[in-house]
Amino acid sequence: MHLSYSYRNTFKLGLFVFLVGLTLSAILALLVQKNNTQIIEKALESTSLQISDIVLNRFSLYQYGLRGMRGMFVTAGENEITRDIFRRYSLTRDIDVEFPGALGFGFIRRVSRANEAAFLTKARQDDWPDFQIRQLDPYDNEQYVVEYVEPIERNKAAVGLDIASEIRRREAASSALLSGEVRLSAPITLVQATGNPLQSFLIVMPIYRTDYLPTTLAERDTVGFGWSYAPLIINEVLAGLAINQDFIKLILTDVTNANNPINFFETHSDDEAHTTQYQYQLSKDIFGRKW
Repeated sequence: MHLSYSYRNTFKLGLFVFLVGLTLSAILALLVQKNNTQIIEKALESTSLQISDIVLNRFSLYQYGLRGMRGMFVTAGENEITRDIFRRYSLTRDIDVEFPGALGFGFIRRVSRANEAAFLTKARQDDWPDFQIRQLDPYDNEQYVVEYVEPIERNKAAVGLDIASEIRRREAASSALLSGEVRLSAPITLVQATGNPLQSFLIVMPIYRTDYLPTTLAERDTVGFGWSYAPLIINEVLAGLAINQDFIKLILTDVTNANNPINFFETHSDDEAHTTQYQYQLSKDIFGRKW
């Protein structure tokens, strides 16, 4: 009896030690997992902040090209720039080096219906004899017409386009004119890059007849005669930037209209292996949009 009793006690003690060890191991595993999760989440947050800064800095770059073009029009006068002058000015800039991702830089002019015939006559005499105003959707109000854009070889399809005939372009231009600030359109499909649906943007800067920013909305609307602009394709804008890391899946979404978010960029779009439970969401304002 004594031997049997000792055996049972030894067995119970061993079982107890095993269960305690198992419990401690489970607790330790949970602590390690929690610590690893915190490390991953912290690293993901840090990486997201770095990427957002990289993206914002790249988009901020284009405003300097817009300012240069605006300065040319303000200095020469709204009706003194010709197609040849515009082309020669563009040749002084190395767009692909200075502004990677921009298809070019151009000028958009406000054209009222009353002045449409006179504008077309002048545009056709300015080394573009078949100049026509084209619309994306029917629109009967004031037109915002792409008069000049360079390099012309990759932007010819945009010449004569009335950007006011498409709501996303029109809203960006109108907002820029009344705010006096650079504005970015919602994601659009460029007429010169139809193979990239909703992956492009227009960035626009208002140009006024004054050499100062008019103080009131009414004055800005009165003296504003156009915009300098650049068409951008997001894949080309972000090409070469240190964001396509193998262990990160980046999704950019325009959430300015919370009821209609638009995904316009995604790395590893065909690879679900990059989707995990670890995610970090960051919201940033950029030239009138919220991403």
